[in-house]
Amino acid sequence: MNRNEEYAALKASIVEPAQLEYTVTRALKRNCKARRRIRLFGIPAGSFAACFLGFMLLVNLFPLFARACGGVPVLRDLARAVSWSPSLSAAVERDYVQPVGQEEHKDGITARVEYLIVDQKQLEIFYSLDSDRYKALEADASIKLPDSKGGYGSSSGSYGTPNGELRQMTVNFMERDVPERLTLLLNVYQNTYENDMTEPKTNEESMEETYFGPRTSKPDILTTFAFDLTFDPQFTAQGKSVEVERTFLIDNQTLILKRAEIYPTHLRLDFGYVPENTAWLKGLEFYVENERGERYDPVRNGLTASGEEASPSTVTYWMDSTYFSESKELTLYITRVRWLDKDRERIRLNLDTGEHDLLPDGTELAEIQRLESGNLLTFRAKEYREGLMYSLWSGYLDENGEEQPFSTSGSSYTYQDSTTGEYLDGSTSGAFYETVPLPATAGSEVWLKPVFTRVADFSVPLKIPIR
Repeated sequence: MNRNEEYAALKASIVEPAQLEYTVTRALKRNCKARRRIRLFGIPAGSFAACFLGFMLLVNLFPLFARACGGVPVLRDLARAVSWSPSLSAAVERDYVQPVGQEEHKDGITARVEYLIVDQKQLEIFYSLDSDRYKALEADASIKLPDSKGGYGSSSGSYGTPNGELRQMTVNFMERDVPERLTLLLNVYQNTYENDMTEPKTNEESMEETYFGPRTSKPDILTTFAFDLTFDPQFTAQGKSVEVERTFLIDNQTLILKRAEIYPTHLRLDFGYVPENTAWLKGLEFYVENERGERYDPVRNGLTASGEEASPSTVTYWMDSTYFSESKELTLYITRVRWLDKDRERIRLNLDTGEHDLLPDGTELAEIQRLESGNLLTFRAKEYREGLMYSLWSGYLDENGEEQPFSTSGSSYTYQDSTTGEYLDGSTSGAFYETVPLPATAGSEVWLKPVFTRVADFSVPLKIPIR
């Protein structure tokens, strides 16, 4: 039985319950021609969350679905792989899936591309790796376009996936539409993390190695696979743009909701602003409701927002799609906004004395740890949502005024003071700790670049009609 036959068998076995009519994906189309989005935010610091609630509800409440998935293992894995995303779950439920079934075997490894979920602006690739020779396989997945143009960003949350199970790669197109075809490249290597056991080090030695040591070398590539993927036009033509052009005042700043782009895989909200604003928009927390009171939330994994080349503002936001709900009315509710004040884009810090300018709201300097290779700065920051740690800094300027990125950073709810040895737990008070390294070459005075400087919460959400 090939993949198309398996998919048809599953479809024929499912009786769609009326109460699930609107529990599926919604998506959005964007008009990207007059805009350039080049900075990407929200590519996961960790793996995609494995939330199996939707799949488990279907399995437990509807036996036909359970039996069908049980008889078609790959489709069962697809249901699990997309269960974290209401939009992708809806796409699967509404048959918005392109079966592929391409397989290649070489060097003792089998790679197989099983399915695609694709629309005008986003591509989801589901593939597997298996081997009798290698225990734990990983792949650096990338794409090659038929032309040399960019305009896209990709991410994967499949690190640590066992051999034979379904992996996922997401490609978001910002400055262009999804092309008619492209090539998926998989550089496959063996995960040797469990076998990489070294002698325990002192705390200072560990800090030196973690923050100032050489970056981990690239793994040895076992083999490379190349799959040529062609997309069915009935999928890549899907999407619509709702021109809103609604200007509103929020926290004494003026923003413009320019458009909503609705695609089967996701929805994008595009914002503008006026030059007279005293702060750059750096983040929004929001949700959207339709006329039936059904709620759609921002994307929590993968690409969540993007900026523009001309400013530090974050102006495009990804969320669950309303595409399949066929909503006649949509309303945006904003509950929180993050700003980068234009007069606080640089924060001075004297490393010798510890004196500094006003830090971002809810942030304090916990410690400057002096090591042979440089200084470690540890900050205690407010947790704005339970279970959410975020980056405080986008980089710094050294004493010569040259912009530098932080080579790495580390965040945790607990922190051990290097002087007293005391363990501090921020989780009990809604805080976490972030540590960033400053090499000795940075000098004695630097200017930190905050991601944002203040947050405004709204007990009564700001209500903005989309359509």
